[in-house]
Amino acid sequence: MYSNQFVLELIKDAINDELSDNKFYADLAKAVKDIDDKKTLEQMSLDEKKHYEMFADIYKKLNDKEYSPENVEYKTLDTNIINNIERAINGEFAGVEAYRPILFALENKQFKNYLTEIITDEQNHAAKLIYMVSKNR
Repeated sequence: MYSNQFVLELIKDAINDELSDNKFYADLAKAVKDIDDKKTLEQMSLDEKKHYEMFADIYKKLNDKEYSPENVEYKTLDTNIINNIERAINGEFAGVEAYRPILFALENKQFKNYLTEIITDEQNHAAKLIYMVSKNR
């Protein structure tokens, strides 16, 4: 079993956050009218599901047991689409900051690769969301 409980707690938080983001982007995709934005948000929802699965895999391999998400705080949509997108931008940047300590703490190459992919996806999501805001203002 992995001895760094702080990192395990960060991973549990990440699992919960990725589940919440998966649903948020799926809901947001249903709310937007632009077909390209809808497709982008649907893909981002799938990416967040993939991130959830990666974090769950890391947790299971480090802890020899699965984590069952609890107290997941699902985000509700604001009536203003731009407000939702701006909130998502902040969430993506916060995710990058939250995941960096996990990346630095893990030694396993597969786990580092997972975190690198997740962080890169989060940064790409932020860029796409910034573009959405700029074109919809």
